[in-house]
Amino acid sequence: MLKPNKELAIKAAINLTPQYADLLRDIQSGNGRAFFSAEIAGIRKNLGDYVLVYDNENKIGCALFLAIMGEDRFKEFTAEINNSAPSEQQEFINEMASPDSEFVEAFSSFDIPQTANDWKVAKEAANNLPEEERKELAKRGATFWCFLFSSFFNTLALMVHGSRMTTLVPQAIAGDDVAFLKAIQIDRMLLSNYPYFRDRKVRAQDEGDTEFLKQIAYRETNPPLRGKVQFPALYMLFGILDTFLILSDLKHREILDICDDAGLDRYQNRIEDIGYLGKRLRDYRDWQKINGMSTP
Repeated sequence: MLKPNKELAIKAAINLTPQYADLLRDIQSGNGRAFFSAEIAGIRKNLGDYVLVYDNENKIGCALFLAIMGEDRFKEFTAEINNSAPSEQQEFINEMASPDSEFVEAFSSFDIPQTANDWKVAKEAANNLPEEERKELAKRGATFWCFLFSSFFNTLALMVHGSRMTTLVPQAIAGDDVAFLKAIQIDRMLLSNYPYFRDRKVRAQDEGDTEFLKQIAYRETNPPLRGKVQFPALYMLFGILDTFLILSDLKHREILDICDDAGLDRYQNRIEDIGYLGKRLRDYRDWQKINGMSTP
């Protein structure tokens, strides 16, 4: 199985932490539910089919590559990968994901507008582009948002339930109703945009399965986050590293350096040194347990 190297995982954590932290703050402002700013909520509604990638972890990564490369280059890339030996495939992935590659540079350039004026400026800039360039930008932008939403909720599920959405959704499709309920608690878009989840709810209604419908209603209204996350950016960084399966392997000094590179203020996050970082890691693990216990 192809996997990103350690350096790519760290680079992804550095680049994604500010974006994910903003989304997590939006959730916190909605009392734990996924309420985003009007602009982001509109994008998410229009791109609700992003939930279809949850059935395969690789699809999330493919969405990122497609957004960065564009359709033609992605097809060439896929053909090169498919025609290479496994060892060459991994080497090719690592080379593309090296810190000085065009791929990483493009990945690092994405930034979510912070204010209504920022959104206005971004829209005006896009509208001033030639038509073909504007269409290509819109297509790639939509694909990148699909990556961002799916990878964010994938990370949030791991933080809250100890399992990714890419684990919960296949389990639900296989008939695991507990996984079904956990998944919709993290991302309610499943109920309107994923055929199995939509049909499963309709089946419960048709069969008069009131107990299951009550559980669905509970999960829809019960926020995935219990209480305020004191250090949202730090916890999202931990979650991203956890998603890449390297959090437990990193030394505290390495994690502290990653925090610095991601722009996390040491004082605000109470990570002044490796001793404090160790305390925050223990707090994060305790927080995971509390959330897991609060959402049976």
